[in-house]
Amino acid sequence: MDISQYVTQSDGAVSFTEEQASEFAKGMAGDFNPIHNPESKRFCVPGDLLFSVLLHRYGAAQTTRVQFSGMLDGSTRMLLPDSIDGTETITDVRDRALLSLSLLGDRFTSEPFISSLSEQYVRFSGQTFPDILVPLMKGAGVMINPDRPLVIYKDMAIELDESAAALFERGDNGMLETLHKPLNDELSLKLASTEIDVDGRKGRVRLAFDIAVGGRRIGTGEKNLVLSGLRDYEESAMQQIVDQYNLWRQSYSAIRRAL
Repeated sequence: MDISQYVTQSDGAVSFTEEQASEFAKGMAGDFNPIHNPESKRFCVPGDLLFSVLLHRYGAAQTTRVQFSGMLDGSTRMLLPDSIDGTETITDVRDRALLSLSLLGDRFTSEPFISSLSEQYVRFSGQTFPDILVPLMKGAGVMINPDRPLVIYKDMAIELDESAAALFERGDNGMLETLHKPLNDELSLKLASTEIDVDGRKGRVRLAFDIAVGGRRIGTGEKNLVLSGLRDYEESAMQQIVDQYNLWRQSYSAIRRAL
């Protein structure tokens, strides 16, 4: 994953144009949530893009957790410290808290590993809607509002265990920075379990996953989502949302093929 094409850096700050964020959502994550469209009045930068940028900047830790404080738009200029050890609040240039990043334990800084981990995470995340969320909502008897669908990140985390550390040589700086052998596209993320908790018009969803290399588990992770404007589940209305979503996906794919 070449994360640099989705990021703008100037005067010590990091930002994301609406076009960069939208292309990442569609092209990398397969995420066609309309809040990532440049013309959306509620536009926000995808959480997957932020997570990927943080992984490439600081590496992954034995425990890596990101908790969002709010949504970033195309004008937000984020300040990233040179290094993080422990937990740090990331702010914008106006000192507004954007997110909290925790990096605890051993640090994995191998570029091939980080690139593969972030790419596989983003691909996994792209399965969230409709493949995972729709059956979950149906089972709970609720659905998002067709007119104002809103699904946003709350937080995400990964835990890498000792078998992950065993894949690396430790550098003089103490970082796990060199793989003993190439990954050869063997790193994968697989859904482990799902949960949904509904409270009136709001819902919370937890998606747990396993991280594996060559079929051997090296860690676990989770992403937590917030659903707003929930209503009673209606099969026909939900199908219309899914059909529209698939049309957006097909239209984007057709445009990409024509380029």
